[in-house]
Amino acid sequence: MSLKNIKKSVVISLLAALFGAIQMYWFLPSGLSCFDAKSGIIEAIEILMPIQFIATMIICVVFQKRTRFYVLIAFLCAFWFLINKHEFTFRHACWSTFLDSEILYYTFFESIYPIIVCLSAFILSYVILDQSKIIDSS
Repeated sequence: MSLKNIKKSVVISLLAALFGAIQMYWFLPSGLSCFDAKSGIIEAIEILMPIQFIATMIICVVFQKRTRFYVLIAFLCAFWFLINKHEFTFRHACWSTFLDSEILYYTFFESIYPIIVCLSAFILSYVILDQSKIIDSS
């Protein structure tokens, strides 16, 4: 793998991590963890965004340009939804009585707007970077 491809992968992964952190904070800006009752959403971002960064780096390395774009979009949608479900479950629902179906319902409907907006911003950034030749064809 060339240095140029590594640079592209890092830029894409950093963008995804930035928009992922914004999306997480937008979905659930407050709430203490049921595990220790003192860690907030910033601590969750510090734990989960490096995982997303590594996963997007792997996707960028493994897949070709056209396939990579679609795999990244699908991965980010699924990962962000699962993060939102996890964070809602352990920062809000644990302090109350929610059924699993209610957790899924709330997470889905409250995640739609943050995920769509942040994913759209990621796609726009990706396209702009692609046209500016920072992300060349591979």
